[in-house]
Amino acid sequence: MHGSNHRIHIETYGCAFNVADGEAMAALLERAGFCIVEAAADADAVVLNTCTVKDRTWNSFRQRLSDLRDAARAGGPAVILAGCVPPVYANDELIAGLPAIGPDAIDRIAEVVEAALAGNSLKFIRDRHDAASRARLPVRRRNPLVEILPISRGCLSACSFCQTRLARGRLRSFPRGDVMERARRAIGEGVREIWVTSQDAGAWGRDCGERLPALLAELCGIDGDFRVRLGMSSPAWIHEDLNGYLDALAHPKMFKFLHAPLQSGSDRVLADMKRGNTAAQFEAIARAFSERFPDGTFMTDIIVGYPTETEEDFGETMALLERCGIGMVNRSNFSGRPGTAAARLEPLPPGIVLDRSLRLEKLVRAIARAWHERRVGRREPVLPIEHRGKATLAHNAAYRPVFIEGRLGLGEWVEVGHVAAADYHLKSKIVAPADSR
Repeated sequence: MHGSNHRIHIETYGCAFNVADGEAMAALLERAGFCIVEAAADADAVVLNTCTVKDRTWNSFRQRLSDLRDAARAGGPAVILAGCVPPVYANDELIAGLPAIGPDAIDRIAEVVEAALAGNSLKFIRDRHDAASRARLPVRRRNPLVEILPISRGCLSACSFCQTRLARGRLRSFPRGDVMERARRAIGEGVREIWVTSQDAGAWGRDCGERLPALLAELCGIDGDFRVRLGMSSPAWIHEDLNGYLDALAHPKMFKFLHAPLQSGSDRVLADMKRGNTAAQFEAIARAFSERFPDGTFMTDIIVGYPTETEEDFGETMALLERCGIGMVNRSNFSGRPGTAAARLEPLPPGIVLDRSLRLEKLVRAIARAWHERRVGRREPVLPIEHRGKATLAHNAAYRPVFIEGRLGLGEWVEVGHVAAADYHLKSKIVAPADSR
């Protein structure tokens, strides 16, 4: 098979794992002779790498797909579906008949694209490859300094609201040796940040007798000047081995960053959600982390307006966030995802959900702003990682975004002084080059 220099554009929605899948598909298509282009207007085919987590993402995807299908009928690029939508929405009228590939079959993307360009609709939805083969797929990084390192697929939870588990299935941990080999290769190729990624990173190894803190320790043992960011981990797994996680995060190569999704501060709602942990366990994690790493970043997720959430329940969520000073929150208004248990519940009135969401946003913004304002006037080393317009984005040791005026060289540590605070980032100026050690 060869791509005959056909031009392919990949659009990715959703999480870091989806971005990793997009990078793998890009590499596989290049290996097959296709040319990856940055704009759909320049492409012979467009791969939509999809996400199903939120209504907002789903609706924007549907509009984009409708526009692309209209363009295809008028002679525009062929359209191929990838990601979490094909396994979950196979019977949707907008999707039916399109070439598609599920997240367990991305190693066959070249076949699907080749067929689509020939006018055929090939589908590989549940063609599951084994965990080892997924870990060994090539990668075409969007940012050459960042390696998105998938360590497992699927999860062990049964959350009532989650559609992703319907698409990605039960936990399959990628072998430690394959994960390590990929990390070593990335560092040898100049990567400076490794994002340890999974649907639930904390579940890694629980299907094969291993545990995540040991994997993190081994990653940090690789020679080189790089940092590791741990992806989202369920509070249930962190609480079970809290000291192990904190010890792993203490390594100089680990960002002092922990992402544990709370979803609700009410034990009653957490039980309805089938989350597998309590609010007190979550709070114990947040407090232990902040005591060990006072300048660290603790991030969480909140679902606003779960169908059984009362005003009192919501108040417990707000109080917990305020007590713990958590100002990094991925906030989602509840939307019933088809196929999930929560979708069968009677939703709350939209006005109530919107009111709670706005109150949560106001609280979180105030906490985050105060965190950043307390750091104005400090100096610290940061790693420039990406150009953003006329500025440069860097990360500090807590993985906080730091914006520096001007387009600096990337990948080399500099020392900055923080001169101003925004709601969710710091504005800084270079003081001197920095020794990251």
